[in-house]
Amino acid sequence: MTGPEAKIAADPQVVINWVRDALYAAKICSYAQGFALMRLASHEFSYNLNYGEIARIWRGGCIIRAHFLNDIRQAFARKPELPNLMVDSEFAQAMNVRQAALRKVVALAAERRHPALAFSSALAYYDAYRSASLPANLTPSPT
Repeated sequence: MTGPEAKIAADPQVVINWVRDALYAAKICSYAQGFALMRLASHEFSYNLNYGEIARIWRGGCIIRAHFLNDIRQAFARKPELPNLMVDSEFAQAMNVRQAALRKVVALAAERRHPALAFSSALAYYDAYRSASLPANLTPSPT
């Protein structure tokens, strides 16, 4: 099997900027999903997790150690009951600015037949979280 022969019809620096912004957006989605899962587990099993403290601990000694964890800690300091990082004002603004780049990178990868699993998954999570109507809403509930 072969892919398309055409080259990317965009300035390489523009594509690099798209990928940089898409990576940041995907990172936000990844952490948002992870913290949302921890929130569900905490609620289900009465763990009473402190998400800002988790971010601080990870920043201090975990394999992750990303500076980005400080931003997460600040988001939970602003609103400890934050349901998802993507609704924090700072992260929402970052996603609003970068979502177009994420979409362009996913589309470009699809056109070029390059797998972009993390980018595609991040975009799907973002769109699913923002959508009031999803395909699962078409499935009849058991009565």
